[in-house]
Amino acid sequence: MSQDSHGNDAPVRDVLSDDAPGTEKRSEISRRNFLKYSAGAVGATSVSGFLASCAAGGFGGGSSSSGSSGGSGGGGTVTINFWDMAWGNNSYFDVGKQLVNEFNSSHKGINVVYRGTPWANWYQTFTTAIGSGTQPDISTGASFMGAQFYATHNVLPLDDIVSEVKKNGQYNDFLPNAFLPMQYQGHTITWPWAIDIRIPLYRTDFFQQAGVKPPTTWDEWRTVSKKLSGNGKYGQVNSGADNVTEHMLETLMINNGGGLFSPEGKLDFATNPRNIEALRFFADLVQDGSFDPASSGYQSADAIRAFSRGDAAMMVGGPGFTAQMDPKVAKNVAVMPPIAGPHGTKGTLFWVNNIVVYAGTKHPNETKAFLQWWSQNNKPLWTQGGCSPIPIRSSFYQEPVFNTPIIDMIKSQYVPIAKSANAQAASVFPALNPLDGDGTLVTLGQNLLGKKDFNTSVQTAQAGLQKVVNSNPG
Repeated sequence: MSQDSHGNDAPVRDVLSDDAPGTEKRSEISRRNFLKYSAGAVGATSVSGFLASCAAGGFGGGSSSSGSSGGSGGGGTVTINFWDMAWGNNSYFDVGKQLVNEFNSSHKGINVVYRGTPWANWYQTFTTAIGSGTQPDISTGASFMGAQFYATHNVLPLDDIVSEVKKNGQYNDFLPNAFLPMQYQGHTITWPWAIDIRIPLYRTDFFQQAGVKPPTTWDEWRTVSKKLSGNGKYGQVNSGADNVTEHMLETLMINNGGGLFSPEGKLDFATNPRNIEALRFFADLVQDGSFDPASSGYQSADAIRAFSRGDAAMMVGGPGFTAQMDPKVAKNVAVMPPIAGPHGTKGTLFWVNNIVVYAGTKHPNETKAFLQWWSQNNKPLWTQGGCSPIPIRSSFYQEPVFNTPIIDMIKSQYVPIAKSANAQAASVFPALNPLDGDGTLVTLGQNLLGKKDFNTSVQTAQAGLQKVVNSNPG
């Protein structure tokens, strides 16, 4: 979410690689392949042509049904409400609003109202809005929202737009199999727009001063963390007051060959020895004195500031974290190559972020037309708005802003080994969204950072997760 965005339903290797079963030929993610696929991109689709096809009866007929949208439905201007989450720096919402203004000025008859939406209480924000019938027409949001709300008939399928972009060539501009995680019950229920991922960042200047190299194993990681701790400085810092420490815990579990779920989709948190081993490793870092004790109360911005001012040498974070640092510091920040767990496995946590169109919209055709325009024209979210996740459209990578060692490392070494929050389950299911917003693992992270009893903390988390799963079958 926010800088701490959300997950999706499949391992990255199944989304973007050659070895996923039952799909078309895939290509591994690398800078070379990103640029290769961008060569197949075409120019922006004419939204006016899209709307003409709508008027002819495509995409569900006319602007109909009850729901959240205002505006007139008989040839006048229609109003589309768009809620966009906080995905970047302080200028992100301004850039988003500018893009919406650009759309409005060039598309008579449609007025999109942009609302920047914080991640605080995001789950309650959307569930309350849907329950009261005040949901937007379209939104970004947590990556599993689509599955939960589609199961309750509150999300429109987007199969028609997928068919449209396949016809007009835009489909080729998306990274290979980017739409695979958008599938639920045989339909494309959400629209991909970005990839978020967790990576271990480190201060190259501190490592050089201490005469240490980036760790390649967990044992080395623990040793280096100890060596870089002392005199008010720490090996590690993170944010326990939001969900980035939670993400570090999930990253460690995936890194160790574990995950929250079994391949059959059953909760496998405290019953999987690989998960316990990963959580114990995190607790050991804390017991060693290698974690900044202020981490338990930090939000992401606090942890980034602490890392930037030199309080710690390492932190697990997102691709856009360096954009929030002093440029003089950011030039000394790099991504550690993937670290092997005790059993030789490697991996990390990722999400394919997506966009939802809600079933309550009075104007599904216009909303889908805006979705296509936004998907094609939102590159300034990165070039001007400091968007933290990386783009899903390959043509965007021609911009110099993406030609960095950090992005190259993410694309070439981390994306191919990443899995989502439903690891090791094979598919998405509705319970993932309330789990994503439940806070159980945030509390676990705070308890471990606070040196609370390990077994009690883990069992409490297991009970909390099981309660959410039991309350959201399907």
